[in-house]
Amino acid sequence: MVRQHAVSRGKSRRRPAWCVLLALALVAATAAAACHKAPPSPPPAWLPRVPDGYGEPYEAKAVLGVQDRRLRLPTGQVCGAEAADCAEPLAALQGQALALELDGSSRMADLSAPLAALALALRPGATACLAVADSQGRRCVPFRPFSGDDFGAWLDADKPLGKLRVIMRSDGMEVVADRGKLPGPDRYGPSLPPVEGKPDFAGLDRAASLLAVRFRDETVAGLAPSPSLPVAQVAHALALLNGPGGGRFETTFLVYP
Repeated sequence: MVRQHAVSRGKSRRRPAWCVLLALALVAATAAAACHKAPPSPPPAWLPRVPDGYGEPYEAKAVLGVQDRRLRLPTGQVCGAEAADCAEPLAALQGQALALELDGSSRMADLSAPLAALALALRPGATACLAVADSQGRRCVPFRPFSGDDFGAWLDADKPLGKLRVIMRSDGMEVVADRGKLPGPDRYGPSLPPVEGKPDFAGLDRAASLLAVRFRDETVAGLAPSPSLPVAQVAHALALLNGPGGGRFETTFLVYP
């Protein structure tokens, strides 16, 4: 009987060791699972595409979209700029990192009300993120929505001096500063006429780079597209103004119809 008790006590002493090993195994498995993060999902095909590395890394706390030509809030509520019941929800978004997702096939003409509402969700001088994608994943092109009145006031203001902007139309792009328009192949035509029926994005990339060097003290550049243009082309041009890593101009604005 004494021997049996001794054996029993020996077994009871060994049990904690198995418990410790099991606990260590569970901790190791949990740590491995925490370290192994699932890769981010690929961006949807309808997001506008931009050259690799242009814009900034994608970070957003609240994602907005467009539905029925109005701004769709993260709560699902859709808002126009003049909707009384949207004043408080739009104001509540101020100060947050906002991303706007747009279908690249949509037209600028459909974005007047959504962008006007977005402007109300931003503090003065703040920017939103236009969600785009390159070959590596999602990117962000920071921009400020400008109405036509905002654009006119900016042009009439004493500063900035350079007034760097791109006027984007179906017949080409005009690159303009306070000293005049960047000359194109035709004296009376746009600075950058289309190439094989498409916008000359390579030419705009070179022009934006030269402007950023020549006007080192200018921190703002704007894009004023025609209402008939697709968002995919407008987002591409806006990304070129923003530059690789977002380093060309501190602020880029987008004029909406």
